[in-house]
Amino acid sequence: MENTDSGFFTDYVIAIVGLGLIGGSYAKGLRKLHVRSIIGIDVNQAALAEALADGSIDEASNDGSQLLGEADIVIFCMAADAMMAFIGQHRQDFKQGALLTDVAGIKGDSADRIRSLLRNDLDFVPGHPMAGREGSGYGMSRAEIFDGANYILVPMEGNKPEHVDVIERMARALGCAHVVRVGAAEHDKLIAYTSSLPHVLAISLINSESMDTMTRYFVAGSFRDGTRVADINAPLWTKLFLSNKDNLLKEIDRFSASLKAFAELLSDEDTKGMTQFLQQAALRRRELVHETNPR
Repeated sequence: MENTDSGFFTDYVIAIVGLGLIGGSYAKGLRKLHVRSIIGIDVNQAALAEALADGSIDEASNDGSQLLGEADIVIFCMAADAMMAFIGQHRQDFKQGALLTDVAGIKGDSADRIRSLLRNDLDFVPGHPMAGREGSGYGMSRAEIFDGANYILVPMEGNKPEHVDVIERMARALGCAHVVRVGAAEHDKLIAYTSSLPHVLAISLINSESMDTMTRYFVAGSFRDGTRVADINAPLWTKLFLSNKDNLLKEIDRFSASLKAFAELLSDEDTKGMTQFLQQAALRRRELVHETNPR
């Protein structure tokens, strides 16, 4: 088999179920890696037509029944409940020994639910690329969203080590800078802080009573950066927020406490305390950037 510099074998047939923002980005990224063949599966005929037209996929299907048997790797880029329904419906259609993975933002108890649906010869390695951009749909997809991104693997009990390695090598070949492996509970706890909470803050900032017709004339970089993810897929994120409710509520409480502490410093005109508060944030931010983007 041929392989990339990352060690990811390119002589694979890969099926992508769900050609939205993330699924389309996988297709475009894998096309740049020159994998043997890419199958697109989506109920959205327009997305399939666009992906065929720009050459990101080689075959297309609304259902996948006739094409899943060709795929060595299947990447699910869809909501967890829809993914599980798809696996249950197509249980007998997957290629013998196929490797399955996903991009679900919350893992919860999905491992047990998925395991109950799989044939014995199939292996499912849960994943979560920390990559994206504003908007949704295939038209917003870009191969470059993986460049320098983090990729989280959440291996299940019984996963073959070599299969977990394949998904890691694929992530690195796509351009991801860091790949980490954690358990489902730890994943969901951390993601509430680093992903869900920033989305809540962006949404709340945009929905503030201070937003009016004059706001647009006073917007600069900090407001644009802080509200970028407020352009959100509302049905999808509603499900994500509710599926990780307890962890997210804890993070909202912690953020509220931090905001209250700043408000008290401001109210008391505590110059020394406020300066220390800001300096601590600046130091933590510099450390974060250095750790995630080492030179």
